[in-house]
Amino acid sequence: MLVLPSLGACKDQTVAAGKNEAASAPKKGAQIGLALTGFNYTDRYIDQFSADGQEGGNLFVSTPGGGGGGSVCCVTYIVGQSAWKAKIRWQSDACTYNNLIDTNGKNLFEIYSYFKEIDVQVDSNIPKNPKYFEVHFFPDGHVEAAIVEHGSRPRLSLSGERENNSPYKQCPHDKRPEK
Repeated sequence: MLVLPSLGACKDQTVAAGKNEAASAPKKGAQIGLALTGFNYTDRYIDQFSADGQEGGNLFVSTPGGGGGGSVCCVTYIVGQSAWKAKIRWQSDACTYNNLIDTNGKNLFEIYSYFKEIDVQVDSNIPKNPKYFEVHFFPDGHVEAAIVEHGSRPRLSLSGERENNSPYKQCPHDKRPEK
């Protein structure tokens, strides 16, 4: 099961004090914060990802019972917004380069991360009481995004043993790549 930290800061700010959140759906045009959750179906750990600039943290390789990461606050959603494309950015690969020498004279390496960034069409099937913004990273490189009321189970049931723990390749000329 996914581990979901407390997300009190992501509550719908349009609900009047004293009302039951579950009983009243947010009104059209209201801005609400959705908890950002990621699912990593690739074979490699994703050190960083974001949705519309909101950092989602890191994502371990998803297992049959879990998505790979917890939830963080918040992606802003305007109730009633349609045809929404979200900008998704994630670490897609990395390389290492020797840059430091420790106090014992040993070379230490640093990791340089490569990122991909794409606009993803958010699934238009948005529930009455949206709570989560989910991003799904698939093995073939495509990404899907959806807004849901309840945290989802993984869309793919893949073996946890598929994780690639091999070291990243060395950067060209053992130097930090230029941006």
